[in-house]
Amino acid sequence: MVRPIVGSGGAPARAAALLLAVMAAGCSVVVDFTDCERDADCPRGQSCNPQRHYCEVPAVELCNGVDDDHDGVGDDAESFGVCEPAMRVAGMCRDGVLRCRGGARLECVRRTSPASAEQCNNGLDDDCDGAVDNQATCVQNFPPSLNLPIGSNDPAYGEGDDAPAHNVCLAAFGLDKYEVSVQAYATYLSALAAGGARLRIAEPRAPMNSTVRYGRYLILDDGATEVPLAFIGADVTAVTFQLRGAQWAPVDASSNRLPVVNVTWFGADRYCRWAGKHLPTEAEWFRAVKGADFTRTYPWGSDPVTCDRANVAVDAMGRNCGRQLVDFDALPMGRSMEGVFHLYGNANEWMWDFHDTDPMHTRNNHYMSLPPNGWCAMYPNGPLGPAMGSPINQTAGGLYCQNCRMLRGRNYSSTDLRVGIRRWLDGDRGEAVGGFRCSTGGAVR
Repeated sequence: MVRPIVGSGGAPARAAALLLAVMAAGCSVVVDFTDCERDADCPRGQSCNPQRHYCEVPAVELCNGVDDDHDGVGDDAESFGVCEPAMRVAGMCRDGVLRCRGGARLECVRRTSPASAEQCNNGLDDDCDGAVDNQATCVQNFPPSLNLPIGSNDPAYGEGDDAPAHNVCLAAFGLDKYEVSVQAYATYLSALAAGGARLRIAEPRAPMNSTVRYGRYLILDDGATEVPLAFIGADVTAVTFQLRGAQWAPVDASSNRLPVVNVTWFGADRYCRWAGKHLPTEAEWFRAVKGADFTRTYPWGSDPVTCDRANVAVDAMGRNCGRQLVDFDALPMGRSMEGVFHLYGNANEWMWDFHDTDPMHTRNNHYMSLPPNGWCAMYPNGPLGPAMGSPINQTAGGLYCQNCRMLRGRNYSSTDLRVGIRRWLDGDRGEAVGGFRCSTGGAVR
């Protein structure tokens, strides 16, 4: 309703014209026909309409495609207040504002409201810069490397698929100091669900390896394609995820600080890209473990494997180390000399690379594809591995993986302590000893 208040010098004709103009604008305001240029010209705390130069009490802005409050700001740019906690999308910045979308509905969108510091491994972009866990406390940065020795000509180093040794060059890159945690991955799943993604638990419809029984997986499904993210076994474990209301969380909250395992290569790749990063290459892993001159035996140096340095099944003295996952920041004595945790032990970690060998993994076809000193010229920023993986057989027979991806590092069940031992899986499979960490920079993925 519009109620005119006639000023001391107002004319009826002018009042009527202004009244019609206000009614045409669809506004519910109290009008004073005093000419104004600024709010100070208006009596009784009213504001000056900047377009029509009369005093008014602005209407409440609605998400309706109309500039109800006459401030010259369209609905799509107006702030409609702070999001309720239940509306906030887990994942990037932790707070948000309500915005009008489509002239009819309010949505919670991210607001740049950074925290004072990034909290590592919670899956949140605390400082609101577009990447998760990217401050110095969370990431170790490595300078460019020239002629970094990769591989070994010693058959005892690995399983024969580490030869020939060769020199590579690497662009500067950063590597997460910690394996991605259960809590961080749960935040990612919640962000997917809040964004409207469909997550279901089922057996994959088209497994890559038809000779292996896959079992149930947590699958990201858009109707046309499905992406197996993580294996969900029949038995509930500490790192089994479940949906609680609108949020994904582990069954056992005490597992939040454990490295997430059972994740497929696709599930690890999707997380890293969502976090503003990518999976590390095998060459980058070598640099982080062995040092710039390849002189370290282990990430911490050349001292033998002990239970207080590495989470493996048994140490070099044959002592039982526990045979279960430990927190991502446990065993500080086993940090690399640069400060990276669990490059050796706890969980195997997905690499970006495919793995291309003969069926019994005794020869590395990719390492043999160039002369030992020809890699820097071909890949000045670092190799990304072969274009595809090869089939690898199990020792007892049968196909272990059809198009093998690679995992590096030892794990909590390892009794073979050789650094050069790899694990391989098809990218759509996960296992209880397989986790990952993310990297930044390096060669373009």
